[in-house]
Amino acid sequence: MHMTKRYELFSCRYAKFFILLLLFSGICSGCLGHDPLEARVEKLVKSLGDEDQNISSASSYALVDIGEPAVNSLIKALKDDDPQVRSLAAYALGEIGDQKAAAPLIEVLDDPSPEVRMRAASSLGWLRASEAVGPLIGLLKDENETVVLSAVCALGALKDPRAVEPLLEVLNNDDYTVHISDDYTMHMDVILALTDIGDPRAVDPLLDLLDDTYVGSRAANALGHFESEEVFGKLTKFLRSSNPTTRVNAVKVCYGLQDPASIPYLIEMLDDKAPDVRKEAAYALIYFIEPEEVAQTELPLIDALGDRDPEVQEVAARSLGRIESKDSIPYLKELLQAKNQNVQIAAVAALGNIGDPEAVDSLTAILGDDSWLVRKGIVDSLVKIGDPRAIDPLISSLGDENYRVRQSAADGLGQLGDQRAVEPLLKALETEREREVRVAEVRALGELGGPEAIEGLRRISTDMEEYGYVRNAAEELLIKIEEGGEANVSSTS
Repeated sequence: MHMTKRYELFSCRYAKFFILLLLFSGICSGCLGHDPLEARVEKLVKSLGDEDQNISSASSYALVDIGEPAVNSLIKALKDDDPQVRSLAAYALGEIGDQKAAAPLIEVLDDPSPEVRMRAASSLGWLRASEAVGPLIGLLKDENETVVLSAVCALGALKDPRAVEPLLEVLNNDDYTVHISDDYTMHMDVILALTDIGDPRAVDPLLDLLDDTYVGSRAANALGHFESEEVFGKLTKFLRSSNPTTRVNAVKVCYGLQDPASIPYLIEMLDDKAPDVRKEAAYALIYFIEPEEVAQTELPLIDALGDRDPEVQEVAARSLGRIESKDSIPYLKELLQAKNQNVQIAAVAALGNIGDPEAVDSLTAILGDDSWLVRKGIVDSLVKIGDPRAIDPLISSLGDENYRVRQSAADGLGQLGDQRAVEPLLKALETEREREVRVAEVRALGELGGPEAIEGLRRISTDMEEYGYVRNAAEELLIKIEEGGEANVSSTS
């Protein structure tokens, strides 16, 4: 059996599994009156060996639910003749989390069954059993790769520096095939374990992986979790590598480090010949929002809005929105007419984040765009800006052909709090069919208040042909209004 995560253990047919759980619950309930707890535990332990995996899994689940009273019997089950029993017992002991299971689990790390060794290793990680570090290190040389993988993950959970060198040996072993796919290998779990341990001895080996197509990105993410002084001085040569993959991954390291010393390098890389490098550099600059940092990055990012690659333009726009660059507004307004939809949406969102009323007219001018994503983005940005000129365009959007746009418009009108929206919202409720939109319109009326809105809410709250959720929302809003408070009506979006 391949290694499974805890939540995958019970991936059997749900209906049958649920029935089995009820069955075991019934057995246990009966045992309360007739058998001691020990007898119930023994019955369940015996069922761990059932040929029907639904029954064996349900038994394991029930033992975990019983908890500490089941530990001794599960420890005994680690020596059962049936490897399935030993495996599920090892699993359950890890889930229960009783430390006295650590030593027995260590003993079965040399079990003849790979499944048992795998479960025991995983459970020792869950138990945070520091005494297991040595035996788990030994397991890194196991002939079964899924067992090695479990040992790697367990050592990461234990965070013991003794595991660093052995894990690096695994990292340098190219023979592993487990889990290999287009975007995942054994080495990625080793990298995660080294990240969890956080020992600086891992820095150089991780830097050497930045040119790797498969794991370079994961290594970059890991390096971002180390102290900048341990990494950045060594990173600069990778930022200037002749290999574009290396440069991309070196920039990704900067995401995590967020060291202002990287800003000049990132600005330089906005002119890199590789579009992916330029894109990653523009994205990395999103993390530098202090005034002295923005003073360095703003103009280069504005220049990047004119990049020949739409993806670079998109990321630059989002970064400028993040730093709330008012100087970029005229250039972002030009991108509202971009042929690339993603660039349009990024420009719309950036203008909303900047929040300057100067953008309102330009945004409302393209509310007729063919893309509902663009129209919804405009509605959301108009609400963020909060200018009164947005009321009429938002009211018009209550009639948009896409329900998500109508829903955002209704929510926005409630947030802006302008009484001019009450009558249009009531009128929209006369024809609106989508439940999500009706809830948003009802919620907006509750936020706006006033006699006309309250009367409309009363009408909806007593309309038995109304969606029950919408009717309940209106009732709750009326109660809150009468109490002088605010309703807490959740969105269904």
